[in-house]
This record gives sequence, C-alpha cells and structure tokens, in this order.
Amino acid sequence: MEEIYLPVLSHFQNENFWTASAGRMRYRVEPKDGTLVAQVWEGPFGYALSEVEETASFPLSGPGLEELRAWVGRWSAAINARPPRSLAENLERRAALQVQKAQNPEENA
Repeated sequence: MEEIYLPVLSHFQNENFWTASAGRMRYRVEPKDGTLVAQVWEGPFGYALSEVEETASFPLSGPGLEELRAWVGRWSAAINARPPRSLAENLERRAALQVQKAQNPEENA
C-alpha cells in the first residue's frame, strides 16, 4: 500500500482544506470547529460528481492527524481492492448521482 500523504498540521490550523487521491480512492479533509472533517469516495471523478462513502471527524492535533492517516489508508486499501469499473459503469454512476442531486438540491447546499 502506498503511503498516504497529508500536509503538516499547520496547514489545517491555518484553515486550509486538502484533497488528494491514492489509486481510485479520493479524499477531502477540511478543518472545522477544532476538528478535521474527512470524506472519502471512489474515483475517477472529483468531489462534486461523486458520492461520498463516509465522513469522519478527527481531533485537530498531531495524534488526530495520524488517526486520519490510518483511516484514509484503510479506505484506500478497501477501495483499491474492488474490481475496476468500466468507463460505461463510471459514467452511469455519475449520471445517476447528477439526477439524484438535481432532485434533492437542498441536501447538496
């Protein structure tokens, strides 16, 4: 398994978010109210065109950053162990999500 890269703690303490990927796994981390809120999804698409599989919070601290790294690492292993999807399957997933978001705009605000 490849190492999960996260910026140093001060990156988040200065209220910056982070998005990255590891194989087909994508993730986003945002500092919020003294925590690191992380979301993970399967690519190939970015955040706006994907369905988040899980959201988790971690303390905005050195140990919290390491907990986050381990969590993202577990998700990376799980998502990258799945059989790859075809382009047609990925486009179908994206189209279905776009329809869902259009029908429920208040959930996506």
